[in-house]
Amino acid sequence: MIASNLTLSQLEHALRSHPRVNDNDLSSLAPAAVAVLFNITKGEPCLLMIKRAGTLRHHSGEWAFPGGLIESFDESPMHAALRETDEEIGVESKHIDIWCGLAPVETSTGFEVWPYVGRLLDSAALIPSKAEVADLVKVPVRVLADENSKRTIRLIRNGSTRNMTAYAYEDRIIWGASARIISNTIDIVTKSA
Repeated sequence: MIASNLTLSQLEHALRSHPRVNDNDLSSLAPAAVAVLFNITKGEPCLLMIKRAGTLRHHSGEWAFPGGLIESFDESPMHAALRETDEEIGVESKHIDIWCGLAPVETSTGFEVWPYVGRLLDSAALIPSKAEVADLVKVPVRVLADENSKRTIRLIRNGSTRNMTAYAYEDRIIWGASARIISNTIDIVTKSA
């Protein structure tokens, strides 16, 4: 499968076929969950990203997926991802079709992030919360699958330096856990061909 020509049907088939992840065992890190949502925009599959508001305590101003902390009242990590998506961008779970859960990704700031991948239905209207979301963008999958969109950035935190993969789209840089989730998702799809 040529990654730059992926269709929404190919994404769905590959991700629905992905083995189920056991999300019952949360680590000692702060547990969080995100919704990795595809849709069709201008005739091509895209991935919805939010820019976190600059006033937020964690990861402010970063490009991310809708989501947040898993609370004690959440039925599951997936429930937390759907609840937070509704809070952040005003999309109820009835407008989301979850295809699969992926293995969690750890952040350097002490979070364990559980990604849930699916489709944002065409009937969904996006109403971002101004307190939590500074901007929205739908990134074409062809851009994320294109090796020319990848960048290496250097992160210096608490005296240690590490290089990591990031994605460039227009004037945006998507890095950290979000970039690893994108990479893991694209890898699953391209390897299923």
